[in-house]
Amino acid sequence: MPDRDAGPGVRLPPPLVFLAGLGLGFLLQRIAPLAFAAQGQPLPRWLGGLLALGSAALALWAFRTFHRAHTTVRPDRSASTLLTGGPFRFTRNPLYLSLSLLHAGLAFLANALWPALMLVPVLLLIRYHVIAREERHLLGLFGAEYQAYCRRVRRWF
Repeated sequence: MPDRDAGPGVRLPPPLVFLAGLGLGFLLQRIAPLAFAAQGQPLPRWLGGLLALGSAALALWAFRTFHRAHTTVRPDRSASTLLTGGPFRFTRNPLYLSLSLLHAGLAFLANALWPALMLVPVLLLIRYHVIAREERHLLGLFGAEYQAYCRRVRRWF
């Protein structure tokens, strides 16, 4: 049984990974602009707004779920509870999904393709350097209960 105080060993703060991807994407956008649609088209703005609102709602729901369970939201700290309610009934990673929706929403709001393209390497970093560590940690702490949860609920959606 792993040490309950030892966290999953996440070294990359996920919000900073998303922020770095957005920053690089907007830098590339400034150097070599690429748009989703012609200037003045309303669809990217509408889609971006919906994604950003959805992101905020999902994040709020997830934070409330963490708070009610009295467990940490920080990926560098050990979990005290296996969350399976709230948004965790639908996705094992609601906060990463929320950050992904926000990232995409901001790209659409700006009608900027580069930031959207940067979401791909960001998601790869999150998946293989953050989520993989968290999953090993949760498996070590919660064993068969976590395995059953993984069979019921998808990683993203």
